[in-house]
Amino acid sequence: MLRNTFLAFNGQDNLVTQKQLFKEVKNTFTIEFWAYPKDIHGIEKESRNGVTNTFNQRFAVTPIFGAYEDRKNSAAGVGVSVGSNGISVYEHTTDHLPPVLVFNGSINDWVHVAVVYQNKIPTLFINGEYIRTGLKSLKKNVVPSGVFGGLDPYGFYNGGLSEIRIWNIAKTQEELGTMMNKELSGGETGLVGYWKLDEGSNSIAKDSTQNNNHGSILGAKWDRYQTKETEETEEIVNQNLNVLFTFFVPSGGVETLNRQRFYALSGRGIKCDFLYSQSGTGLQNEINTSVFIANNDNEIKEIIQKGNYDAIIICSDLLLLQKIRSLGFKNLLIYDNQGLGYNKEYAEDYLKNHAYSVIEKYSDAIMYPKTPHLIEAFEKIFPSKKKYCFHNCFNTNVFKYEPHPKNNQIIIGWVGRIEENKNWKDFLEIGAKLIQKSSDIQLWMFEDDTLSTKEERLSFENKIDELGIKDNLTIYANQPHSKMAEYFSKIGDSGGFLCSTSKVEGFGYAVLEAMVCRCPVLSTDSDGVRSFIKHDITGKFFQLGNIREAVEQGEELLFNLPLREEIRINAIDHINKNFSPEKYAENFISMINDLKR
Repeated sequence: MLRNTFLAFNGQDNLVTQKQLFKEVKNTFTIEFWAYPKDIHGIEKESRNGVTNTFNQRFAVTPIFGAYEDRKNSAAGVGVSVGSNGISVYEHTTDHLPPVLVFNGSINDWVHVAVVYQNKIPTLFINGEYIRTGLKSLKKNVVPSGVFGGLDPYGFYNGGLSEIRIWNIAKTQEELGTMMNKELSGGETGLVGYWKLDEGSNSIAKDSTQNNNHGSILGAKWDRYQTKETEETEEIVNQNLNVLFTFFVPSGGVETLNRQRFYALSGRGIKCDFLYSQSGTGLQNEINTSVFIANNDNEIKEIIQKGNYDAIIICSDLLLLQKIRSLGFKNLLIYDNQGLGYNKEYAEDYLKNHAYSVIEKYSDAIMYPKTPHLIEAFEKIFPSKKKYCFHNCFNTNVFKYEPHPKNNQIIIGWVGRIEENKNWKDFLEIGAKLIQKSSDIQLWMFEDDTLSTKEERLSFENKIDELGIKDNLTIYANQPHSKMAEYFSKIGDSGGFLCSTSKVEGFGYAVLEAMVCRCPVLSTDSDGVRSFIKHDITGKFFQLGNIREAVEQGEELLFNLPLREEIRINAIDHINKNFSPEKYAENFISMINDLKR
């Protein structure tokens, strides 16, 4: 293998480049990459037409729909499925998804894969050796695809990928064998896409050609090829590691996140403490570690000195970031962002004009969840800063579905603060419309009433009176987190759902918590919840501000019982697989290891 660093895919991830189809590269081209598959893929018979069964495919290169963008089905996107039991080449457009080349054989280590198309005929080479030639395409044009790792519903790759190259020429066997172990400059004749996948951190994979067709890493994580030498010298820092997490107030999603971090990291022997600048309702959620409330410089300095922290994670608080460094803290100082502003446009402006100088000067690195607008903003504003992007976690062994007597009325829930971003007005409008259709519907709203303004509270109460829904509305203020599992379970079993109306979410813990309690979710596409919700698979989306659409989607959740049950089951499986404390601990330790190195 050419490099020690590679990108690891776990069967749910992908890498999406800005150009998802290379439509200017037609019929004659080369796709090559290094791969180490960790799972088998489905084997189908070679065919030149029709739609074959793509179940259990492992698309290292995704066969993108050829009619993408221009809706012309004369072109087919080429994809490559790689499993430990062989390799298949697929072509995809309208009513067309056949495997035009199929190779059955064992792959149990890193191999170099090259698919060479010559006048619409594919040929497969492995480690520079000719393997077989497939069937000539019946389509007018076949073109390379620019999405790696797979895509719903066609199948995801499981394993490592490195050194992806796309050429607009058919490379010869001799050229493949000569160049597969050599790094390219990016300016070679015919090279139209080149992703080395050697960054080792951050969520953008750079295209080393002048085309700058960079890719967004959505779920895959960086890993290193371990030789015996690197295994012996690999630094392990999780033993006796002390970490301090900070935030403004113990309330809402960040307070939930901090408790989840504690469960995940303490299981790996990491001591986690928490510092808040003021008191809050989340302190009722007990946790077996030190939780400090302090905003005085001397108090903070004393906490840091006594804690002997290897790393301090500052969530959002720029003033505290600067202050802790000025108090003499010399170890790792990481800026953490779990959400930014009331709209997606705000994030970039805030970072560029208000936060850049502080983060750049005082932090060693930046970390944030896999929220698209956060990824885009931090990559753009901090191109050279160390950045770490991975999913937050959730302990479903502690917080989970609870059976309770079924409520006789359908319940629609909402969780948030009475403020602009949580968009409570739209929830009341949606609820009122659904109550008009069925007077048995009840609305449950869960809020922290210590965080809203008097003006917002008055507006909220006036809106309830205006809609005439007071008798159908119950407000639960400042509920302990442990109690929420009971509420979500009751909402789900009543035949109702959680409705999330937020404009922007950095992560959206309430949505995740509802899903693990078998409570289906209807949500705006508020960015952070994309990690949880796949429309009509693990939940439902509606367009922000479109009350009519929200009501229609809500009615389907209420009355389409087969779909509802499928969503409830899929949601739990999705959370368990992708947001485990074990994965979070691995990612966090890997981040600290990388920074220590």
